[in-house]
Amino acid sequence: MVGGCCVCADENGWTDNPLIYCDGENCEVAVHQGCYGIQEVPEGEWFCAKCSSAAAKVPGGANEATFCCQLCPFDYGALKKTDRGGWAHVICALYIPEVRFGNVHSMEPVILSDVPCDKFNRTCYLCNEERPVDAKKGACMSCNKSTCKRSFHVTCAQRKGLLCEEGAISRNVKYCGYCEGHLKKAP
Repeated sequence: MVGGCCVCADENGWTDNPLIYCDGENCEVAVHQGCYGIQEVPEGEWFCAKCSSAAAKVPGGANEATFCCQLCPFDYGALKKTDRGGWAHVICALYIPEVRFGNVHSMEPVILSDVPCDKFNRTCYLCNEERPVDAKKGACMSCNKSTCKRSFHVTCAQRKGLLCEEGAISRNVKYCGYCEGHLKKAP
């Protein structure tokens, strides 16, 4: 898990975009208000979508696997409900360009219907080295170097520091990532 915000990994919070921590039992989710689509900063306890949903379930009816991201093999982090009845990380939704949010302000549900099947059939080269059983789970993004054929899960790239934002000068930020070989050569 990354330090600070589960979405942007920044450890700082600001008055107009505070870092908010989930009060769920054994939950380590911390997110910026803007990174998770929190409409109003709570005065008391706050629970992430996963913990809120788990609390509403009938005891014994839910297990950890129920909350696994549909775009990667992990169940921890800042998750939101999808249009398919499952879950997806906000970070995964931001970095796979075909994914969108039903409501951009609340950042939910995560709409997966436009993600090409091809992305779900790719192998994460990072998982393949470390956890081969997870390599084909979820959907993979491509290295932003146009001639590169490597693909990887967004969360795997986040852990390795391979994600970046380009075009921040304009209002349109492009969320992208590079494989380990092309990150050093990125513009």
